[in-house]
Amino acid sequence: MDRQYDRVKTGKAVLGGFLLCAAAYLLLLFFVNQRVSTVDLSGCDTDAAGQMAYRIEKIECSYGYVEVRGYAYEPGVSIDTADTRLLAHDPTSDVYYMLPTENVKKEKLTKEADDGFNYDYAQFRSVVRAAKLPGGCRACIWYRCNGENRLIHTEEVLFY
Repeated sequence: MDRQYDRVKTGKAVLGGFLLCAAAYLLLLFFVNQRVSTVDLSGCDTDAAGQMAYRIEKIECSYGYVEVRGYAYEPGVSIDTADTRLLAHDPTSDVYYMLPTENVKKEKLTKEADDGFNYDYAQFRSVVRAAKLPGGCRACIWYRCNGENRLIHTEEVLFY
């Protein structure tokens, strides 16, 4: 027990273990975030889409991934709880696929509306592998902000 530890070797071992754990964690997050599952929308209000302000701003397919950006909000109602999801609707089988979606802060929407309400978290973004979806799917927005439960059909095609 008289041996002293070698600082360089110990430091390299600790750093290697940390980097290995960090890489494993990032890979796990990547694959968990790529989950695409079917969803039941039987309780959604589909008639309220006319009173919503929504838009799919970008659909881009590159390197085997589909990236979709857009926004949805109800004019005159501040978004206190942001929970908007992007769905892919397969019209041939009438199945809805929930895509991994993140709500993004975009203060520009609140400034453009200029009506005293907060729409900062109305924007959403989704990135998914194209192989996870059947071709010809249409983009749908599942608006669940502030306890609402609305389904907005768009005519935007994700990819063919």
